[in-house]
Amino acid sequence: MTPDLQLSTVPPQAGASAPAEVPSPASAPMPAGNVLDGIGNTPLIRVDGVWVKLEYLNPSGSIKARIAKYIVERAEAEGLLRPGDTIVEASSGNTGNALAMVAAVKGYSMLVVMPKGMSSERLAISKAFGADVELVGDFHVNEALARARELGQRPGYFAPAQFESEWNVEENRTWLGPEILAQLPAGTVPDALVMGIGTGGTLIGVGQAFRNVNPAVRLVGVEPDESCTILCGESGKHQVEGIADGFVPGIIERHRGLIDELTSVSSQDSLAVMRRLARGHGLFVGPSSGAHYMAAVALAEREPGLRTIVTVFCDEGEKYLSEHFRAAQDQ
Repeated sequence: MTPDLQLSTVPPQAGASAPAEVPSPASAPMPAGNVLDGIGNTPLIRVDGVWVKLEYLNPSGSIKARIAKYIVERAEAEGLLRPGDTIVEASSGNTGNALAMVAAVKGYSMLVVMPKGMSSERLAISKAFGADVELVGDFHVNEALARARELGQRPGYFAPAQFESEWNVEENRTWLGPEILAQLPAGTVPDALVMGIGTGGTLIGVGQAFRNVNPAVRLVGVEPDESCTILCGESGKHQVEGIADGFVPGIIERHRGLIDELTSVSSQDSLAVMRRLARGHGLFVGPSSGAHYMAAVALAEREPGLRTIVTVFCDEGEKYLSEHFRAAQDQ
């Protein structure tokens, strides 16, 4: 059964003055140098009592814009990525899209290694940014990962290795996590973080940032019922693209002890909530967002003492128009 959704906002502080109708030049946003300067500072809102970070509003349409920029610039600083090189990454879609965007801005060639069976929009977006796309394997990322690892060892290639890289965790600990904490109302600390496990970087990295302010914060990982690889060792096809890629990521193998709980949700329920978020609240997001929201609401109902539960809406619904939204309209 999917939860009813109610959108709420944080009330203004008592006695607070109204904002000026026209901001002064000193308070106006500074102009950005390029689209990469638009990454981050996404809104944090409340939906039926759950705090939701709207990461789908990043350039490239997903949370992965953050690690794409962060890892590429770290690699440049370390001398691992030089002009003329090719970035190669295994991805079910969002990281490939994000790295293709970063490569376009910085002038690198980009090769996205994707499994077959992902949404056609994800593949098309990477190509629109000028990336080459190689299809390897079916649905799960295992074979694509092996191919990207092999190419990344060749001269002139750089493989970010998102499923293994501690830079993925570092970005989430030092950038996304503190950003969420700064957006929560004054005096509020998170009691729980609910996050699907793709690479594991967000759950672990943001979780580490949250534990700096609340050592007791609950870290809850989400997987689809049909492929609860970490929870029960099973791997199967499902419809929540971006999580449960068919193996246990290296990040999770290293940091498994930080996760307090693993839970699973069905693909069909995730899709139903995804559509209701769009139709009822203008939140046009992908299947993983439906899964995250369901798991967060279930946790809140099961443990009412957890007052501040945070989750993330990771990618935009446009990436699933042909696969889920248009198909539902035609029924």
